[in-house]
Amino acid sequence: MKIVFRNFDDSCYDKVCDFLIELSQYERTHINWNWARWEWMFFHPDFNRDLKNKIGLWYLDEELVGLATYDHYYGEAFFATKQGFEDLEKDILEYAIATFSNENGLGIAVNDKDSHILDLLHSNNFVKNAQTENILELIIQDVNLDFTTAKGITLKNIDIKNDVYKLHHMLWRAFDNEGPAPVDETTLSRQKEMLSAKYLNSFLHIVAENENGDYVAYCGLWYSQKTDYVYVEPVCTIPEYRQMGLGKAVVLEALKRSRSLGAEKAYVISDSYFYKSLGFQQHSNYTFYWKNN
Repeated sequence: MKIVFRNFDDSCYDKVCDFLIELSQYERTHINWNWARWEWMFFHPDFNRDLKNKIGLWYLDEELVGLATYDHYYGEAFFATKQGFEDLEKDILEYAIATFSNENGLGIAVNDKDSHILDLLHSNNFVKNAQTENILELIIQDVNLDFTTAKGITLKNIDIKNDVYKLHHMLWRAFDNEGPAPVDETTLSRQKEMLSAKYLNSFLHIVAENENGDYVAYCGLWYSQKTDYVYVEPVCTIPEYRQMGLGKAVVLEALKRSRSLGAEKAYVISDSYFYKSLGFQQHSNYTFYWKNN
C-alpha cells in the first residue's frame, strides 16, 4: 500500500471530522479528541490559523488514515491512525515532534490505558507530566432532565447572527476576566468566527437571559448525527448569578434538546463535582507526556 502525506487545507476539514468520528466510536479511546473538540478548537478565537497548513494528513488513496495536529498553537499535539495503520504511528509522531514543538518542547495527552501509545512515547523520550485531562460520561436516558429556573430567567438558544456582542460580554465576565470586555473589531470578528463553526447547531447552545435581556449563563453542546454523543463545551455563569442553579438549567435544557435529536451520551473534559451532581460518571483519564527540547 502506498501512503501519501499531505498538508492540511480547508478542503480537508470534513475528512478530519469523519476521521475523528471513526476514532471516537472505537471503544472511545480518543474521546478527548473527538470531532467536536476539533471543530470547537478550529473556530476558537485563540486558534492560531496561521499554522493550520502544518497539520499533517496521511492518505491511502483518498482515505484519511493518519493525522497529526497541534492544539490551538504549538507546544501541544494530537496524533492518531485508523485501525490497521498502526505502522504509521512512529513516522507521524516524529512529524509531530519536528513540527509542533515550541521552545519548551511538546506535550501529548494519552489515555492511561493506551499502553501501545505509552510505549511509543517512552521510546521517544517523553516523560510523564502532572497535567491531566479527565473525561466524564453521561447516559442521557438514565438521568432526570427536569429543572426549575430562578424568577425572571428565560432559557433560549443563541441567535448566531445577532448574539455576538451579548455572548461576548457574557463569556468575558463568566470566565472572570477583569475590566470591561474589549469590543474592538478584531475581537468581535474572532467571536463571529466561533459562531460560524461549520456544524454548530444553535438549537443546542442554550443561554439564560435575565429580565434586562442580558445573558447570564451558557451551555454549548456539539453534536453530529453520525455519532451517538454530544460534547459539552463550554458551561459558564457570570459571577453574580452563580449558586442559583442556572448552570444546571442550561446544561439540562441542552441535553434534553440533544436527546430529541438522537444523542444517547454526553462527554465533558472535567472532574468537577458540578457535572457529577448531574449524573456524569468517570469514563477515562488522560495524562500528558512531555518531550523537552
